[in-house]
Amino acid sequence: MPKVFRNMARPRYVSVGLSPLVAVILLIAITVAAAVVVSGVFFNLAGIAGRRPTAIIDQVRLVATPAGAGTWAVVVKNTGDVPITGINATVPAATCNPSLTFSPLPANPGSTTSASNSATGCTLGSTYAIILTVTFQDNSTQVLTTQATAALA
Repeated sequence: MPKVFRNMARPRYVSVGLSPLVAVILLIAITVAAAVVVSGVFFNLAGIAGRRPTAIIDQVRLVATPAGAGTWAVVVKNTGDVPITGINATVPAATCNPSLTFSPLPANPGSTTSASNSATGCTLGSTYAIILTVTFQDNSTQVLTTQATAALA
C-alpha cells in the first residue's frame, strides 16, 4: 500500500500578473491616448468642414460738401477662411454714385481691404444705400448691404 502524506503543505502558485494599481494606471493612459487621437481627427475634420468665406463691412463713410461733392470711404474685413479676390460696389441712387476700386486684393483671412473715391450730387443729410458683392477665391459670393448718411467732415 502506498504511503499517503496527510500533513503535506499544498503548493502555492505565484501570481505573475499586474498589480491592480499598475493595471488602473495603464488603462487610464490608454484611454487618454485614445481620446487625444479621436479628438485630433474630429477637430481636423471639423476645421476642414467649417471653412467658410465670410466678410463684413468694417466701415462706411460719406463726407459731403454743401456744393454736392462727396467722398466715399469703405473698408471690408475678411472674417472667413477664404481669401477675397474681388469686390463690386453698387450705389443704387442716381446721384452720389462713386466708382470704388478695392485694394489690396486678394484680401487674406483676417485682413482688410479698402476703397475711396469721390462722387458728385451728394446731398448733405441724405442717406445712400451701398451694396457690395464680395467674390472669394473658391468662386463663392456674399452680398453685403449698408447705408451711409452724407455728413460734413
